[in-house]
This record gives sequence, structure tokens and C-alpha cells, in this order.
Amino acid sequence: MKHFINSPESSVQELVDGLILTYPKTLQKLANHDIILKRDIPANKVTLLSGGGSGHEPSHAGWIGEGMLDGAILGGMFASPSVKSILAGIRAVTPVGDGPGCLLIVKNYTGDRLNFGMACELANAEGRKCKMVVVADDCAVPRNKGATGARGVCGTILVHKVAGAAAQSGASLTEVAELANLVASRIGSLGVSIGGVCIPGQSQGRVEESSSEDCAMELGALLSLMCALYFRRGMNEPLSSNYNISSPFLILNQTTLH
Repeated sequence: MKHFINSPESSVQELVDGLILTYPKTLQKLANHDIILKRDIPANKVTLLSGGGSGHEPSHAGWIGEGMLDGAILGGMFASPSVKSILAGIRAVTPVGDGPGCLLIVKNYTGDRLNFGMACELANAEGRKCKMVVVADDCAVPRNKGATGARGVCGTILVHKVAGAAAQSGASLTEVAELANLVASRIGSLGVSIGGVCIPGQSQGRVEESSSEDCAMELGALLSLMCALYFRRGMNEPLSSNYNISSPFLILNQTTLH
């Protein structure tokens, strides 16, 4: 597996530096944190922040823009950002008092939910208006599975878009949060991967085990159904060699889980 990085240790910092160098007139870095913010954030609208582990580009900083996110809080490689960084991001765009407020759009991963949720509570305790919306759109995992449920994946982009448009139009924090929750509850995403994730610093990704070389789907994939944005294990393993099924049926079968 090839990576276009200089070293795993510096990859996140170089990503941030590269984005700032590429868009110096529109983006800025928050000092002492891997946080990217728009330079011109209107003071009279709800601010949208998102974030999570790095390594999923163009998420999360790639969705900063007009009518989209106002900032992205980046964690380490496949690791949630810290509560300290998330709170710093909220403080940077949300003054104490009766302002428009800040909405956190979070994907349904344990670390993200815990850290963003704690930062949201701390911000409100400081007198900063803040709400959080959790997206769980991955059809490869039932939304009610276990304690965590489905993951937040590609459908989160549409939540960014709709919430961003609502904030841009002057909607209140409560209105933007309710609309974001409505969209999140009606989105389902399903991805198919032909390879396992290869974390920078490793020589190869996760190797799928199969009892037959003929085990394949119509797409030519020998691997399990996985989440396209995150390349993590899905719900189903490859089908046996004597069970041929078309990819449209697989997609229909998985999306009906919602």
C-alpha cells in the first residue's frame, strides 16, 4: 500500500499546513490546535463545526465553505480530537452570551460522541450556546445495534449542506439543529470497498480471509461490504463461491436495514 505522505508522525500537521498554504485568503489555523476555520465567519449566523480523526480526506476540512462548515477540528490519524481542542474550536467561534450559537455535527463513533459531547456541555456551562447533532447513516450496520449503533459516514456531507444552508438563511440554532436531525434520520449510505484500511506506518492493510479464490461479488470485490468513506469493516463478509448475487441486490438488502 502506497501513501503520499512524508511520515505518519507529521502527516496531520502537514495536511493542515498544506490547506492553509493553498487557501490563505479563506482559511486560517487556530493557534496551538489542529483546527481550521473560515477567515470570514458572519457574527449573525449559527456557526457549524465538525471534525473527527484524520485520514478520511476530504473530510473534514474539505467541507468548509460558503453554506457548509465554518470550521473543522482534526484529530490524529483515525483518532478523535481531544475535548480540549474541540472546546477551543467552540470558544473561537462562539462568544459568551446571547449570540447565534454553534452547532456540532458529529459522526457516530464512540470517541467522537464522547469528546464532542463533553466539549458541548463545557461550552454551555461557560455560557456559550452550543448543540450537537449525531449522524448514523451507515446501512452496513443496524442503527440499533449494540450500544453504539450505525456509524456516521458519507451521508454526513448532506447534513452539512442542509444545515449550512439553513444557517446561511438566518435560522436559529434550534431550527438548524432540528433540521439537521431530520435530515440525518432520513439518510442511509452504503459503501463497497475492494481493500482494507492501511494505516500510515503499516506495510499493508487488513487481509481478508476466504476459503475459496472464487469468492467474489459482481463488482469484482473479494472483500466485505465496508464503509466507503472510512474503509472499516462492514456487516457482511464475502459470499461463498457457490452463492452468486448481484451488487444491486446487496445494496437493496442492506439499505432495507433502515
